[in-house]
Amino acid sequence: MSKTSTVKITAGLARITKRPDYLAVAATGRKWITPSFIVQAHPPGSSAIKPGSSAIKSGPSTIKPEDAVPAQAGFTVSKKVGNAVIRNKARRRLKEAARIVVPQKAMPGWRYVFIGRQLAPDYPFEKMRADMAWALEKLGKGADLKSRAGNKHSESKRSGDKKGQNTKNQKQKKSGAEKSGGER
Repeated sequence: MSKTSTVKITAGLARITKRPDYLAVAATGRKWITPSFIVQAHPPGSSAIKPGSSAIKSGPSTIKPEDAVPAQAGFTVSKKVGNAVIRNKARRRLKEAARIVVPQKAMPGWRYVFIGRQLAPDYPFEKMRADMAWALEKLGKGADLKSRAGNKHSESKRSGDKKGQNTKNQKQKKSGAEKSGGER
Protein backbone atom coordinates (compact mmCIF):
# COMPACT_ATOMS: atom_id res chain seq x y z
CA MET A 1 0.00 0.00 0.00
CA SER A 2 1.56 3.30 -1.07
CA LYS A 3 1.35 6.55 0.89
CA THR A 4 -0.46 9.21 -1.08
CA SER A 5 -2.61 12.01 0.20
CA THR A 6 -6.16 12.33 -0.95
CA VAL A 7 -7.83 15.49 -2.10
CA LYS A 8 -10.31 16.69 0.49
CA ILE A 9 -13.12 18.81 -0.90
CA THR A 10 -15.03 20.99 1.57
CA ALA A 11 -17.64 23.59 0.60
CA GLY A 12 -16.72 23.22 -3.08
CA LEU A 13 -13.03 23.97 -2.45
CA ALA A 14 -10.31 21.33 -2.87
CA ARG A 15 -8.11 21.49 0.21
CA ILE A 16 -4.46 20.82 0.97
CA THR A 17 -4.31 18.83 4.20
CA LYS A 18 -0.87 17.18 4.42
CA ARG A 19 2.35 18.83 5.58
CA PRO A 20 4.44 17.65 2.58
CA ASP A 21 1.95 19.42 0.31
CA TYR A 22 2.35 22.68 2.24
CA LEU A 23 6.13 22.32 2.06
CA ALA A 24 6.03 21.64 -1.68
CA VAL A 25 4.05 24.85 -2.24
CA ALA A 26 6.45 26.86 -0.07
CA ALA A 27 9.48 25.38 -1.86
CA THR A 28 8.49 26.97 -5.18
CA GLY A 29 9.12 30.44 -3.77
CA ARG A 30 6.11 31.85 -5.63
CA LYS A 31 4.21 34.24 -3.37
CA TRP A 32 2.22 37.46 -3.24
CA ILE A 33 1.98 39.56 -0.09
CA THR A 34 -1.09 41.56 0.93
CA PRO A 35 -1.83 43.41 4.18
CA SER A 36 -4.01 40.61 5.60
CA PHE A 37 -2.42 37.46 4.14
CA ILE A 38 0.38 35.97 2.09
CA VAL A 39 -0.50 33.58 -0.71
CA GLN A 40 2.05 31.00 -1.86
CA ALA A 41 1.51 29.27 -5.20
CA HIS A 42 2.61 26.02 -6.78
CA PRO A 43 1.99 25.85 -10.54
CA PRO A 44 1.35 22.42 -12.05
CA GLY A 45 4.53 20.79 -13.28
CA SER A 46 6.80 23.38 -11.62
CA SER A 47 8.69 20.62 -9.82
CA ALA A 48 8.52 16.87 -9.51
CA ILE A 49 5.82 15.64 -7.19
CA LYS A 50 7.56 14.49 -4.04
CA PRO A 51 6.66 11.33 -2.15
CA GLY A 52 3.72 12.04 0.11
CA SER A 53 2.47 14.97 -1.94
CA SER A 54 -0.86 14.97 -3.68
CA ALA A 55 -0.40 12.68 -6.63
CA ILE A 56 -3.66 10.79 -6.57
CA LYS A 57 -3.54 7.05 -7.16
CA SER A 58 -6.30 5.71 -9.31
CA GLY A 59 -5.82 2.09 -10.25
CA PRO A 60 -2.58 1.33 -12.12
CA SER A 61 -1.96 4.90 -13.33
CA THR A 62 -1.33 8.11 -11.42
CA ILE A 63 -3.50 11.14 -12.06
CA LYS A 64 -1.80 14.48 -11.47
CA PRO A 65 -3.65 17.07 -9.38
CA GLU A 66 -4.17 19.44 -12.31
CA ASP A 67 -6.14 16.68 -14.08
CA ALA A 68 -8.20 15.76 -11.01
CA VAL A 69 -9.13 19.10 -9.43
CA PRO A 70 -9.24 22.68 -10.67
CA ALA A 71 -7.22 24.20 -7.77
CA GLN A 72 -6.31 23.33 -4.19
CA ALA A 73 -6.03 25.64 -1.20
CA GLY A 74 -4.51 25.34 2.25
CA PHE A 75 -4.75 27.76 5.16
CA THR A 76 -2.48 28.52 8.09
CA VAL A 77 -2.21 31.22 10.73
CA SER A 78 0.77 31.33 13.10
CA LYS A 79 0.75 32.07 16.81
CA LYS A 80 2.22 35.50 16.06
CA VAL A 81 -1.27 36.58 14.97
CA GLY A 82 -2.83 35.94 18.38
CA ASN A 83 -4.42 33.36 20.64
CA ALA A 84 -6.47 30.40 19.36
CA VAL A 85 -9.71 32.37 19.10
CA ILE A 86 -8.13 35.10 16.98
CA ARG A 87 -6.24 32.61 14.79
CA ASN A 88 -9.42 30.64 14.14
CA LYS A 89 -11.28 33.83 13.23
CA ALA A 90 -8.54 34.76 10.77
CA ARG A 91 -8.52 31.23 9.29
CA ARG A 92 -12.33 31.18 8.92
CA ARG A 93 -12.30 34.55 7.16
CA LEU A 94 -9.55 33.38 4.77
CA LYS A 95 -11.46 30.17 4.04
CA GLU A 96 -14.68 32.03 3.29
CA ALA A 97 -12.94 34.52 1.01
CA ALA A 98 -11.16 31.65 -0.77
CA ARG A 99 -14.43 29.71 -1.13
CA ILE A 100 -15.81 32.66 -3.08
CA VAL A 101 -12.70 33.78 -5.01
CA VAL A 102 -10.64 30.65 -5.76
CA PRO A 103 -13.18 28.91 -8.07
CA GLN A 104 -13.41 32.09 -10.16
CA LYS A 105 -9.84 33.42 -10.17
CA ALA A 106 -7.48 30.51 -9.46
CA MET A 107 -5.50 28.88 -12.24
CA PRO A 108 -6.55 25.26 -12.92
CA GLY A 109 -4.24 22.70 -11.31
CA TRP A 110 -2.42 25.22 -9.09
CA ARG A 111 -2.05 24.76 -5.36
CA TYR A 112 -2.27 27.76 -3.04
CA VAL A 113 -1.42 28.26 0.63
CA PHE A 114 -2.95 31.28 2.36
CA ILE A 115 -1.03 32.47 5.42
CA GLY A 116 -2.97 34.78 7.72
CA ARG A 117 -1.21 37.93 8.94
CA GLN A 118 -1.79 40.26 11.91
CA LEU A 119 -4.53 42.26 10.13
CA ALA A 120 -6.52 39.22 8.92
CA PRO A 121 -8.99 38.96 11.85
CA ASP A 122 -10.22 42.56 11.54
CA TYR A 123 -9.47 43.41 7.90
CA PRO A 124 -12.55 44.50 5.88
CA PHE A 125 -13.91 41.35 4.25
CA GLU A 126 -14.65 42.91 0.86
CA LYS A 127 -11.10 44.28 0.75
CA MET A 128 -9.75 40.82 1.66
CA ARG A 129 -11.71 39.26 -1.21
CA ALA A 130 -10.49 41.93 -3.63
CA ASP A 131 -6.89 41.43 -2.46
CA MET A 132 -7.24 37.67 -2.90
CA ALA A 133 -8.60 38.03 -6.45
CA TRP A 134 -5.79 40.48 -7.30
CA ALA A 135 -3.10 38.20 -5.84
CA LEU A 136 -4.35 35.11 -7.69
CA GLU A 137 -4.43 37.03 -10.97
CA LYS A 138 -0.92 38.39 -10.44
CA LEU A 139 0.49 34.96 -9.53
CA GLY A 140 -1.19 33.43 -12.59
CA LYS A 141 0.43 36.04 -14.84
CA GLY A 142 3.87 35.52 -13.29
CA ALA A 143 4.14 39.03 -11.83
CA ASP A 144 5.90 37.63 -8.76
CA LEU A 145 8.66 36.25 -10.99
CA LYS A 146 9.36 39.68 -12.45
CA SER A 147 9.81 41.23 -9.02
CA ARG A 148 12.10 38.40 -7.88
CA ALA A 149 14.28 38.83 -10.97
CA GLY A 150 14.76 42.49 -10.04
CA ASN A 151 15.67 41.60 -6.45
CA LYS A 152 18.44 39.19 -7.45
CA HIS A 153 20.73 42.10 -8.26
CA SER A 154 20.23 43.74 -4.87
CA GLU A 155 20.67 40.36 -3.13
CA SER A 156 24.01 39.83 -4.87
CA LYS A 157 25.16 43.23 -3.61
CA ARG A 158 24.15 42.29 -0.09
CA SER A 159 25.86 38.92 -0.27
CA GLY A 160 28.93 40.62 -1.70
CA ASP A 161 29.00 42.95 1.30
CA LYS A 162 28.73 40.00 3.64
CA LYS A 163 31.58 38.26 1.87
CA GLY A 164 33.67 41.41 2.19
CA GLN A 165 32.88 41.57 5.90
CA ASN A 166 33.78 37.94 6.35
CA THR A 167 37.17 38.35 4.70
CA LYS A 168 37.84 41.46 6.79
CA ASN A 169 36.93 39.53 9.95
CA GLN A 170 39.09 36.61 8.86
CA LYS A 171 42.05 38.95 8.31
CA GLN A 172 41.56 40.42 11.78
CA LYS A 173 41.46 36.94 13.31
CA LYS A 174 44.62 35.95 11.43
CA SER A 175 46.46 39.08 12.51
CA GLY A 176 45.29 38.47 16.10
CA ALA A 177 46.53 34.89 15.89
CA GLU A 178 49.90 36.07 14.57
CA LYS A 179 50.24 38.52 17.44
CA SER A 180 49.40 35.90 20.03
CA GLY A 181 51.71 33.41 18.30
CA GLY A 182 54.62 35.87 18.24
CA GLU A 183 54.29 36.71 21.94
CA ARG A 184 54.83 33.12 23.08
